[in-house]
Amino acid sequence: MLQLSDFQTVCPDSLSATMGYQIYKDLRNDPQNVDLQPSYDKSQKLFYLKKDNKFYVPVLHTKQIHFSQLQQFKEKCGSNVNIFLAIIDNTGNILYYELNHGFCEKPK
Repeated sequence: MLQLSDFQTVCPDSLSATMGYQIYKDLRNDPQNVDLQPSYDKSQKLFYLKKDNKFYVPVLHTKQIHFSQLQQFKEKCGSNVNIFLAIIDNTGNILYYELNHGFCEKPK
């Protein structure tokens, strides 16, 4: 079982590391998610948890979501990956949204 320090070692940002650890604790109850590992993509400046072809990206509910960054990350990882936004609110609830083909930012 991973500890918060494992996330802090991987992620340069302590808030993202803490959110990643919260997501890990939430998902580890499902036997399919026991092997989640924290990772950081330096070129995209993106912290995520990964298991096989599933990627969980932590997002604080008050922060803007950069869909173009997520699209670039998905293209880099390949077409057979599943990316989930894990949005954490101020009460500790975590909402998971799977990003599908063709997602984009709201038109201006």
